[in-house]
Amino acid sequence: MKVEIFRRTVKDRRRGASWDLLQYMAEGVKACGDDPVIVNENMTGPWQKDEMEPTAPIGCMFGYGGTNQRHHTKGRRLDLVERAKKKGIYIITFDGGLLSSFGNVHGPNHHWRVSLYSPMNNGNFLSDNSPADRWEAAKARWNVKSEPWRKSNQTDPIMFVLQPKDNWSMNELDPIDWFKGVYDKLRPATDRKFIVRPHPNHVVAIENRLNEFPDDVEVHIGQKYFQGDEKKYYRFHFQEAISNCHAVVTHNSTASVDSCVRGIPTFVTSDLALCWPVANTNLNDIETPKYPDRQQWLYDLGYKLWSEKEIRDGTVFKRFKTKLGL
Repeated sequence: MKVEIFRRTVKDRRRGASWDLLQYMAEGVKACGDDPVIVNENMTGPWQKDEMEPTAPIGCMFGYGGTNQRHHTKGRRLDLVERAKKKGIYIITFDGGLLSSFGNVHGPNHHWRVSLYSPMNNGNFLSDNSPADRWEAAKARWNVKSEPWRKSNQTDPIMFVLQPKDNWSMNELDPIDWFKGVYDKLRPATDRKFIVRPHPNHVVAIENRLNEFPDDVEVHIGQKYFQGDEKKYYRFHFQEAISNCHAVVTHNSTASVDSCVRGIPTFVTSDLALCWPVANTNLNDIETPKYPDRQQWLYDLGYKLWSEKEIRDGTVFKRFKTKLGL
């Protein structure tokens, strides 16, 4: 079976984790006895009309794109998904980000999200009603602290987790505008301390706009680790930061998965959030959060994450191919 690998869903620099991942998927497809075809392998430059036209029963890409992001690589991804769905073609996509605060960071032991069409809650991970084995393995691998829901006291703060505007899951929503909207809803309902944590890759941009936050808000700037690329300046000890929080509030950050795993009540304002099934979605409940059963959600989470080895040796593609009846 022909399987199309859409190389132009990553940047043209021809290096980096996302670039490598599509190459590894091509290896996995070949290991299953199928024929990987790199689409527009040597094309560079601006997005060309119809370059993302899928023709095979199934294809592979990286990431996703928002409806307001059609002007760059993210736009190519969304265009591909829209074209594929119209034709009844499956698109497997990848992304990272889950359980990073527990240790799932880039390296030999990194596990990627793998799903159909989107690596967020609007994608299909084919993971519903999964057994416990992969979740138990993940807990052991990264020493994950999965604790009962935390019941706070009156002095515990609320942590707000920001995301970059250009992150595809924000779809060009300005993070400070998002915060102000949430602040206006929550401040009349609670007198708890509000702590804002910028995204580690977006700290400098937030530092330049600190005057836009209300006076009763603490903006926590992470520890500066090394000089160089602005995007790598800052890192946060997220698990330490949330350990005594009443709640975490975010739009749809993957950090919300980590806080739900830890047992911190988590409020999200977008149904793209992967923790949506176990999150609080009504800001009016900020002082009385709900504590849903997480067991099956955790088991399913284990089947959303796959290693580089499993991608390269065909385990991942075989699983999707079998479940889709291809």
